[in-house]
Amino acid sequence: MSLPTLPARGDYVLRNALIPASVSEGLPGHDCASMLQNGLIQTDIAVRGGRFHAPDPAATLPAIDLGQRILLPRFVDMHTHLDKAYTVERTGFSRDGLSSAVALWSAGQGARSVADDIARMERSLIAAEAHGTRALRTHLDTIGHPDDNTGWQAYGEVAPRWKGRIELQAVALTALFRVEEPDFPARCAAIAARGGILGAFIDRGGATPALMQRLLSVAAVQGLDLDLHVDETLDPAANGLEMLATWVLKTGFRGRVVAGHCCALAQMAASDRDRLIALVAEAGIEVVALPATNGFLQDRTPDRTGLLRGLAPVQELAAAGVPVSFASDNVRDAFYPYGAYDPLEAQRLGLFMGQLEGAPEEWIAATTATPARAMGMADIGRLKAGAAADAVLFDAQDWADLFSGTALNRCVLHNGAPLPTAQPVLEREPA
Repeated sequence: MSLPTLPARGDYVLRNALIPASVSEGLPGHDCASMLQNGLIQTDIAVRGGRFHAPDPAATLPAIDLGQRILLPRFVDMHTHLDKAYTVERTGFSRDGLSSAVALWSAGQGARSVADDIARMERSLIAAEAHGTRALRTHLDTIGHPDDNTGWQAYGEVAPRWKGRIELQAVALTALFRVEEPDFPARCAAIAARGGILGAFIDRGGATPALMQRLLSVAAVQGLDLDLHVDETLDPAANGLEMLATWVLKTGFRGRVVAGHCCALAQMAASDRDRLIALVAEAGIEVVALPATNGFLQDRTPDRTGLLRGLAPVQELAAAGVPVSFASDNVRDAFYPYGAYDPLEAQRLGLFMGQLEGAPEEWIAATTATPARAMGMADIGRLKAGAAADAVLFDAQDWADLFSGTALNRCVLHNGAPLPTAQPVLEREPA
């Protein structure tokens, strides 16, 4: 099947669209007559002035029949690494877990330059846009001052070019122990001046009250939100998430806090897990699960099949009221040798690994509205009356169609117009 052709400009009506009730607002169809199974709504949507509206019966507009195809909000990819992307052919990839991936990446730093980082970031964003991403957050390795950092220099060149196409945010990723360094407050001030977010990698057993208190206090002074790599291990004794939640509550930290990975949580005894999840919920921490990278790296040993899933316990987190997102994480680097900046694939892997396929309508927000809210972008990630007509039309007529096809035809809408870049992306640059 092929998708219907949408107008390149002007106003029109989309007829017989299937939209998820959970991520739509103010559009017709939220009634028993229009609601289909599994949270999909069959509805008509007007596109006027590049924005979504309920159709006006008195208006005469061209109509395009979507034939009950699924229309989703454009995606929000909240945890990526643009500075590492497309380097796997230089570095190789880990065959025995996270520490080897870090070593491979560190050994390959000599091949980087600002121009190289710019080229790979641009390639990443072209792929992300073609797959329907509207907002993206990238972690950038940050050992010293951002002014001296190749990734930040490249990001400073790339981000303005993409403004209005993909809304970008950058996280300064550093090891937690570096918060003790004398110039840490000055580095945080520089991050804040760039509109950045403060990140940290909290290694197994690496969190202490003193380190956590300093991280939060400096972030509070600079008005920085936090997005941390936490407990990226299968060791149930890892203490990063508990230390983070405890000190967010103790200090009354008011910024947004996102905890990525949280793999160790799934290996804890049920009573310990549930107690910690309740603490995370009380602290208002959001969790982003990374099914591709963690599924690839965790419990990985040469010549042995890994038996443990690397995914955070997403069902238990969501049941306790903790907002959960899925994201792409690493793409074609030492940490994960595959990927294409397609949040639908992250969603598909998350549904599979988390055994969530029975309730896709409840989880479609995990790559749309939930990460958008965590990033402070209220009108992105939803199909909303009055908001920009940004959406992805898929050649799919139910959830099974959507999550079964790895190469579904899709059309990406930006302000109501189909993007010319919504075409298959070359996996390798031409020679």
